Amino acid sequence: MSYPARTVDDTYHACHPELPLEPGDPRYVPLTPVRGGFDLSIVVAQCIRRTRPPAFHRQLVTGHRGSGKSTELKHLQARLREAGYFAVYLDVEAVLDLGDITYLDVLVAIARALNDAIRAEKIRLSRRLLEDLDRWFAETVLTEEQRRDVTGSLKAEFGVGPKVPLLTRMLVAITGQFQSGSSRRVEIRRTLERELSVFLQRLNDLISDARTRLARKGWKDLVIIVDGLEKMHYAVLPDGQSTHSAFFVAHAEQLKSPCCHIVYTVPISLVFNVNLGDAFPDPTVVIPMVKLTEEDGFTPYEEGRQALFEMIRRRVDVEAVFEDPDTIWQLIEASGGSVRDLMRLVRLACYGATERITPAHVKQAIRSLILEYDRLLKEEYLDRLRQVAEQRYLPQDELSAQLLHHRLVLEYVNDERWADLHPAVRRSPRLRRIARG
Repeated sequence: MSYPARTVDDTYHACHPELPLEPGDPRYVPLTPVRGGFDLSIVVAQCIRRTRPPAFHRQLVTGHRGSGKSTELKHLQARLREAGYFAVYLDVEAVLDLGDITYLDVLVAIARALNDAIRAEKIRLSRRLLEDLDRWFAETVLTEEQRRDVTGSLKAEFGVGPKVPLLTRMLVAITGQFQSGSSRRVEIRRTLERELSVFLQRLNDLISDARTRLARKGWKDLVIIVDGLEKMHYAVLPDGQSTHSAFFVAHAEQLKSPCCHIVYTVPISLVFNVNLGDAFPDPTVVIPMVKLTEEDGFTPYEEGRQALFEMIRRRVDVEAVFEDPDTIWQLIEASGGSVRDLMRLVRLACYGATERITPAHVKQAIRSLILEYDRLLKEEYLDRLRQVAEQRYLPQDELSAQLLHHRLVLEYVNDERWADLHPAVRRSPRLRRIARG
């Protein structure tokens, strides 16, 4: 479709919050100037360029869900490719189950993404290596029953036919078991855990051969970008640590084991709750929300508001679609600077609209978002939320991590970090009743 959208139906599609923008998309608005912090694509590309062999750069990237990380990572991939690096983008949400995910799942998914990208580039890896990997996966990772099922089920379940190389079919089969929630994934994980050192060596054999053959084609090196891990399920485990810290801290060495440059997204809760520097020495790049006010919470930050208005304007012909274009400012204010929530608000305003979006539709959209956040409020959150509202500061502990994960509290950057309640939380009926009490 063409942009900006001129109908309500096209507006609904143009503001899809789950689709990252590819480089060159006319809807893209650079937000680094109104976020504070660093330009992710420039900073990470510089770090990779400055890292000398045999060392590899391992970078963590975080920010609230919906801050636009995926779009920025797509731009990082494009920048790296322009600079001569073979950058492979992996969205784990597309191939794994984020409700039940382990570091082993991610490492297998990396092998699959690399294998697919190399094949798409029409680069032939070592036949002997591929046969060796085929044999190891078939004989060690999959049971005899699973091996029998691979060929028959792949075409039906995953659209992979028998003409596809065996290694590709094996990797699709294994990640498919991880994604589908099959009971077999427990068996596969146990096998990989038991054979961990061998598995990591096999993975690095694949990476090493790929790097060698990429260099022959003129590529400077290999970079793997792993997106989507910030969306993984949050829960507190019996030992007191969260699923997030168990994944990234307890298994940091395994996540760093691929012998190539690698970028992982991580949940923002970790930045506030554990010392990631002990596991990943390079500072985590944080993508904050777009500022709508200064730190006092009252003084408008016009540059941030105008940037978000421009983001909508590039998607939607506001004069044609909105009965009163000024109501867009109400949606921006209610979003708190969250790109995802702004897109969701525009789509919510489309509900019930036919020819145009009226002020009543906008009001109902904001009300719907407020009620959605109101349902997330737990009794144990309330004192901390009042504290954040008063002090614009978020202590670093497990409770704060939960508030960040659910976007009940948003982080911003001026010269220093500061935090505030999401506007929908501030206006939630429950919090208002408690404040009056």
